[in-house]
Amino acid sequence: MVGLSLAGAAGGRARAAVGTSVDPAQLSSWLEIKSDNTIVARTGKVEFGQGSASTAYAQVIAEELNFPFESISMVTGDTDRTPDGGVSAGFLGTGRLNLQRVAAYTYQALLGLASTQLGVPVANLSVKDGVVSGGGKNVTYGQLVSGQKLSLSIPVSGTPLASNVTVTGNPPTKPVSQYTVIGKSYPGKNIPSIVSGSATFVADVRLPGMLYGSMVKPKTLGSTLISPGKLDKKQFPQAQLVVVGNVVGVVSPLQWEAIAGARAVSATTKWTEWAALPGSGNLSHAMRTADYSQVPVSTSTRNKGNPDEVFATASKKLSVTYETPYMKHGPIGPSITLADVRSDGSVRIWAVNQKPQALRAAMAIMLNTSPDNVVVYCCHGAGHYGRTNGGIDGSEADAVLMSRAVGKPVQVQWSRPEDMMWATQSYSSWANVRAGLDANGNMLGFQADYYSTGHNDERPVGALLAGLPTDSTPGSPPQPFLQYSLSTIWPYEKVPNLVENGWATAQLGEANSPTKMGLRVHSMRTPQQREQNFALEGMMNEAAVAAGADAIDYRLRHTDDPRLIAVLTTLRKESGWDTRPSPSPNARSTGSTPVTGRGMSVMIRSNAYMASAAEVSVVPSTGKVRVTKYTAVVEPGIVVNPDRLRLNFEGGSVMGISEALNEQLAFDKSQITSTDWVTYPIIRMMDLPEMKVVILNRPDLQVFGGGAEPPNGITSSTIVAAFHDATGKPARTLPLRPANVRALLKA
Repeated sequence: MVGLSLAGAAGGRARAAVGTSVDPAQLSSWLEIKSDNTIVARTGKVEFGQGSASTAYAQVIAEELNFPFESISMVTGDTDRTPDGGVSAGFLGTGRLNLQRVAAYTYQALLGLASTQLGVPVANLSVKDGVVSGGGKNVTYGQLVSGQKLSLSIPVSGTPLASNVTVTGNPPTKPVSQYTVIGKSYPGKNIPSIVSGSATFVADVRLPGMLYGSMVKPKTLGSTLISPGKLDKKQFPQAQLVVVGNVVGVVSPLQWEAIAGARAVSATTKWTEWAALPGSGNLSHAMRTADYSQVPVSTSTRNKGNPDEVFATASKKLSVTYETPYMKHGPIGPSITLADVRSDGSVRIWAVNQKPQALRAAMAIMLNTSPDNVVVYCCHGAGHYGRTNGGIDGSEADAVLMSRAVGKPVQVQWSRPEDMMWATQSYSSWANVRAGLDANGNMLGFQADYYSTGHNDERPVGALLAGLPTDSTPGSPPQPFLQYSLSTIWPYEKVPNLVENGWATAQLGEANSPTKMGLRVHSMRTPQQREQNFALEGMMNEAAVAAGADAIDYRLRHTDDPRLIAVLTTLRKESGWDTRPSPSPNARSTGSTPVTGRGMSVMIRSNAYMASAAEVSVVPSTGKVRVTKYTAVVEPGIVVNPDRLRLNFEGGSVMGISEALNEQLAFDKSQITSTDWVTYPIIRMMDLPEMKVVILNRPDLQVFGGGAEPPNGITSSTIVAAFHDATGKPARTLPLRPANVRALLKA
């Protein structure tokens, strides 16, 4: 049952003074209809520039309510104004469904109100642009609720701070065949304020008495404080030194003074030595010899048959190892947070944050207070899809601790080296993959064992350094790694025997670190499936080579899935694919003149199908690899906003190309040594290829697939296939930096 009533003119819920969760069972937590026939909608998901929370969600609401898209404004993320949205990812999953159901419940309630007010049966009413018509009369939504509060009970499950709140039930939703708003390329609602400069970034927020904080980080990832350096008050008269455990910082009303003061203090601060990392040059050996018995093995629910029997009798046997390095999330703008810990025990945090409820909970644990005392405001920030999944691996805890110590608001902005050295990185991985082929080259069996170091460490770095709680269970040791997650979606159902297993070990250096840190890891865009798909599709391409078959044809031989077939045939056409086996007849691994090749790969994720093709140029003598042309096809079922999807797919593809060609975290035995864009190079504009993204909109499938996140999950396997085609040499370790390529071509 959904209850509906009209209360007095008190209006909607007032903004909470502290972080008490809004009540997701009340309509006002989700939608507020104004008397001027506009709507304010709320979601706990945060807008990160993709347009999902600000634009796609407004389209979903407008569609269900038969309401103008332009008249909907979105409030996103703030914990005192929105229902819990969980992590801001997978936007077309629960987040979309919640708002769609809320809008559907609201639509039925509004029809009931209009029926009473107009004296017309609901069946005889029609709605267009938020105006209900019937019996020769009409009334707007705003007029229906003018001077009153629309009180509608929304059925929900889940507990804020513990799980994603889910709107339950099955209210009647608009048939897909009647969509007029979903599927249209509306402009991004988040863009005009950014272009005009009116958008609020964290750095724009000013509070009375606000100070700036700059941190003095430990000498190594595992160092502890012996003694802080001295702050020269004559040189820095307004600055103040703050020490909390191993957290050392300098605060001042002048940002330059805080930064300069911290540098001066750092020069004389003494730390213990620590050296428990293998060094990035020994990463492969460390990964292969790590203890993977600490975490239960994950097995795919799609496992079938007995590949071992196939491998014993197969006409052709392939056994390959693939490796990916640590990579930085590396937002162009380093982590920045403003915190205000007040004398009444309340805490306010302004941050660029993908998971505000998790940040709220973590800061409450660190401060030993109730989450109800903490509120998080989500501001704009530099693009960083994936860096702060936990929302607590940057400057957040530093700012809170500095503010608590001095009793004033403190803004902490990390430096570029600080961000590169102390924020999390994506986990490194390796995979052993075997395949058995029959005499015709058809794949009879596939087995993959995927390995990674750690998984999703959401402990606040400041809390770890300060020695403060990072786990809600008193006395329990932190568990920064979880059971390994198998994220692959097996595309080739005609292969009769399949086994995929996932293995995980502790973060490197963690066991021997006094602060239990080591190389902290967290998921990055297309988490885990990015690494796993590199191995899966790498083997499919190598199997096609072994079978003497064209890569697209080889995949078509192993599937009857009409969605995958449509994507593959579209890719062949749109990319101008040269149908033939690999390597190219002109393949060459020596010489100073460029050699070219093409490759492709496939991925299914979040009920979206995609494939890409790349053309590359390789200069064997220098090892320089360039992607000259990149074509992708994505079919996610129902496309909410084609332009937004295309732009997101292009951005993700650029990210993936950069990962494949450039990105590799360097570290020695004590610390990360990739500290800027020279020691950690990313792709430059001049190196971008010609790019085409083809969108297949399939509303007939009646599914909302997630097509915007995964494009970096197919780029690496596509590019290395093109490299193999060009040089005749398979590449199984990323990235394809010139030095790595020269060594590979000489091997």
